[in-house]
Amino acid sequence: MPEAEGRDPLRLRVKIWLERGDRVVLSEYRARLLEAIAAQGSVTAAAATLRLPVRTAWKKLREMEAAAGVPLLDSGSGGATGGGSTLTAEAREMVEAFRRVAGPSSAAAEREFRRERRRFPR
Repeated sequence: MPEAEGRDPLRLRVKIWLERGDRVVLSEYRARLLEAIAAQGSVTAAAATLRLPVRTAWKKLREMEAAAGVPLLDSGSGGATGGGSTLTAEAREMVEAFRRVAGPSSAAAEREFRRERRRFPR
């Protein structure tokens, strides 16, 4: 029997996302982006916090808005004081609901994995 790759233990990874057709509306990655915008007050600052190119952040936001069918940001224009962005009420509610659904789902999968762990290779 071949030796297991390295000595790292097996870990369960659960990815939950919402999609419409083949377009992603919300995922963990995208929820973190929206939460960072809410915390930082701008897409640029949120992207920096997440170590994400600003262009990528805006691309993901446009994709989410198109898939969701609702605006996710209220943005001010730039200028001497700079622009700013806040989440729309729909975006805030969507992220909060996603957290309520995804958290327990991931926790349930982790519990089941721990219960069945002995059936997987060590």
